[in-house]
Amino acid sequence: MKNILITQGIYKDRKNNFYTKLDLDWFLYAKKMKFNLQPLPINFDLKYLKNYKFEGIIFSGGNDLYSYSKSKENLLRDKLEKKLINFFLKKKIPIMFICRGMQLISSMYNIKLEKTLNHVTRNQKIILKDKKILNVNSYHNYLIRKVPKNFSAVGKSINDNSIEIMIKKSPKILCLMFHPERYSKSQKEVNKIFKSFFKL
Repeated sequence: MKNILITQGIYKDRKNNFYTKLDLDWFLYAKKMKFNLQPLPINFDLKYLKNYKFEGIIFSGGNDLYSYSKSKENLLRDKLEKKLINFFLKKKIPIMFICRGMQLISSMYNIKLEKTLNHVTRNQKIILKDKKILNVNSYHNYLIRKVPKNFSAVGKSINDNSIEIMIKKSPKILCLMFHPERYSKSQKEVNKIFKSFFKL
């Protein structure tokens, strides 16, 4: 089985201690898709990556970007994930950005996000470049209308034309604004996209 790293949401308890949390859906999805999921903790040091054998990394959803929602946990996550992104881009290891992850990589290319009020907990239809239509889940508070340099938009929302899927061929990057680990009406097609990217 392939080993795939994944980042986690960062949260704060009542005593103001920070902790990481990953939705159970991801572990169930990894079992179903037959890969080993390795969550990264909040205090993870990049030097320990030398001891890992892995075939890719997922930047998961949860939290907002600090530049759009000022909180300590958002700031901590931004700093950690930016370091990870730079590391993996240099290593040319496949990177998948989910929801917040897609927003983060876009912002690093100076793409501005747009606040949305109708993309949370609603299914939506997206159209692919080949005109195929998928019905996927939707949980994001911000949307993207412009792709970063050297990226290509391959899926857009039918409702507002915002970008839902974008790719970069080298280094290998796939960005999904929806969550593959959560149920979508077009789940079989979503699974094919996921499997194809990581060659599972």
